[in-house]
Amino acid sequence: MNDTTRRPARRTERKDWLAFDRSDRIGLTLLLWLVGALTLVASVGLPILRWIRGEPISLPLSSAVTVPELDRTGVLYSPADYAVDYSNPGAGARILDLLPGVLLTAVVIACIAIFLRIMRSISSGQPFAAGQVGRWRAIAFLLMIGPAVALFARMAVDGALASNLDLGGLDLMVSMTLPWLPMTIGLVAALIAEAFKVGAKLSDDVDGLI
Repeated sequence: MNDTTRRPARRTERKDWLAFDRSDRIGLTLLLWLVGALTLVASVGLPILRWIRGEPISLPLSSAVTVPELDRTGVLYSPADYAVDYSNPGAGARILDLLPGVLLTAVVIACIAIFLRIMRSISSGQPFAAGQVGRWRAIAFLLMIGPAVALFARMAVDGALASNLDLGGLDLMVSMTLPWLPMTIGLVAALIAEAFKVGAKLSDDVDGLI
């Protein structure tokens, strides 16, 4: 009678479909730089192209309006929005018009570059390497402050350029909507920075015990 030995069944490791692997990192890198390139083209490239073509600068303006027909019915209505063309602007006006777009592009590209350094450390197996907390905080600061500063700069530039136009005594109004989405993402980045700070401390404690 022959003895038969049972071989232990091989355990096959299941593939983690949610794992962020090399192909995901490459795809995210390309996507982020595409966003940076589109921001550069839209915020800087197109104004320069309009400058080369000699096209006017379009200024978005708002003012109160009076509609007697609606006033008689008691219906409320909102201010009017205009797209006023600043024809034949000089080089100074063109450069001034470019500044908010340059600022916004710089913020976007800086955030992309810092985030890619964070991702590089994570992919190398050192998510809590020195400098990671500072990088997350830099992203948080740029997102919470940068777009708002660019928005204020855009409003200031539009106002300065509009002051050179004869608007026939039109009473202009100022309306502003804060960039809540990037500011919210900046707060999330600040929270992630605190999580990385705790993780870095725990990693140092573990290294000290080995």
